[in-house]
Amino acid sequence: MAGGGSKNGDYWPGFVDALTNVVIAMVFVIVVLAIALSFSAQMLAKRMAAKIAEQQAELGRARAAIAAPAAEKERLPAGAPLIESQAPQRTRIAVAGNEAALAASAASAKVKPAERFLQLDFAPGALTVDAAAAKALAGALQPLKQRLAESPSARLEIVAVGPEIHLSENQRAAFIRAMAVRNELLGQGIAGDRLVTRIDMKASAAAPAVAVRLGDKP
Repeated sequence: MAGGGSKNGDYWPGFVDALTNVVIAMVFVIVVLAIALSFSAQMLAKRMAAKIAEQQAELGRARAAIAAPAAEKERLPAGAPLIESQAPQRTRIAVAGNEAALAASAASAKVKPAERFLQLDFAPGALTVDAAAAKALAGALQPLKQRLAESPSARLEIVAVGPEIHLSENQRAAFIRAMAVRNELLGQGIAGDRLVTRIDMKASAAAPAVAVRLGDKP
């Protein structure tokens, strides 16, 4: 009887050892998880700080880009909707859109014909090409139409850009503006197969615009 009781009492040390090993293993796993979470939090904080710094830099560049055209506009006559670039082969046309009231002097404004590149600068909220901008576009388009006639492989690329173009709402607005310009070019007699329309997702622009430039078919 005594021997049997002694044997039954030998199970307790083994149980204690097993329980101790389980507790040690759980503590080890908890320590590893805590270290992993701490490392992940540090990495996430670094990424967020880098993203904030990048956004601040883009905001600074956008403000500088907005300030430069504003200073240039002050030198133009009041109500003049068309802005001409000093670059010899580049023409810029301001588009007020049919959504806004047109200035009285807009119809008499003129631009130089574009040799290879012209840009339509849309007013904030404008999605269509107003009559004054369409008239200026027709006048600036003649050299490009002549180049299309001379070169069968040439084409006109219609590229829409805008601020925060990564947002789906801004992408839809950019597409509408690009199609409005495309319709104007079709109305000027340019065949649809000579036109390529796209949205530039990588360009950072301070204001909405649509570029029309001469290129070659792929």
